[in-house]
Amino acid sequence: MTIDCMVYISSVANPKKHPRKIACLESFAQGVQHTGHGVKLEHSYKYTPSRLAVILGWATTNTGGANISLRRQIIQQQKSLGFHTMCVDASCFKYVDDNSTYLRYSLGGPFYDRSEYANNNSNNAKWIEISQRLGVSMEPDKNNIDGHILICMQRDGGFAMKTLNPLVWLDNKMQEIRRISDRPIHVRPHPSAYNLIDFKKFSETRGVQIIDPRQSKLTDNIVGSHSVVLFNSSASVAATCHGVPVFADDSSCVAWPVANKNIVDIKSPVQFERKQWMYDLATAHWSDDDGRTGRIWQKFLPYLSK
Repeated sequence: MTIDCMVYISSVANPKKHPRKIACLESFAQGVQHTGHGVKLEHSYKYTPSRLAVILGWATTNTGGANISLRRQIIQQQKSLGFHTMCVDASCFKYVDDNSTYLRYSLGGPFYDRSEYANNNSNNAKWIEISQRLGVSMEPDKNNIDGHILICMQRDGGFAMKTLNPLVWLDNKMQEIRRISDRPIHVRPHPSAYNLIDFKKFSETRGVQIIDPRQSKLTDNIVGSHSVVLFNSSASVAATCHGVPVFADDSSCVAWPVANKNIVDIKSPVQFERKQWMYDLATAHWSDDDGRTGRIWQKFLPYLSK
């Protein structure tokens, strides 16, 4: 008989160094057990078929160690057997949530336009909870006429860039912007993986400022900006919450429904209705308490038979 759920602790690189990542997986397992379903925790890089496999992160490149190889095996085997894989990914509200109180849970991958988050046409309950707990709000639309264009970078090798080189993307994007606008451009490297030397040639360009992400917060860089430009980044959520227009290149960006898609509109960006988008996005986020009580498992249970 196939077990209901396998939770893969060994999908995390160096588990002993990442207690927060382990805690969310263990909490989910407790919730499955709490609701009377079968669940096992796996620690030894061994795949076992199950109705639902739960892993931390995803596997979209050939880089990485034993944990990435395990993730890849799980994803492939589950799909071939007609079973599901759940991805646990970072919070879109991490810019105000250093403790990762909330994380995203989805079936079939981490990409917002391809995966099942069980969050379509949600009510405002989760948004009220998150906004109160994290102190985040939806500010009115901004029209910073004299503001700078902020470009938010992503790390090289991350699945969000879909194999694109971030610096090549930046070079192309700045050329596109300069054909249309002479506004000051501020570039914020990804805070988790960057080398300021890589941005030297950009910093020598007139009207361009490279931000050291260790010296300021994302919200500091957004305040006063005219617009925020990115490929696919959760920084789009911070910008949208602050009422600053976003330009996104990738349809998997969580803010795609409320983002401008064509850089030729940079002079007069569109401001979108954000309320329902935010309700849906918030409902894609869950706390460890949601995991322990079985709320996440029960939310996704109807999708496991599809």
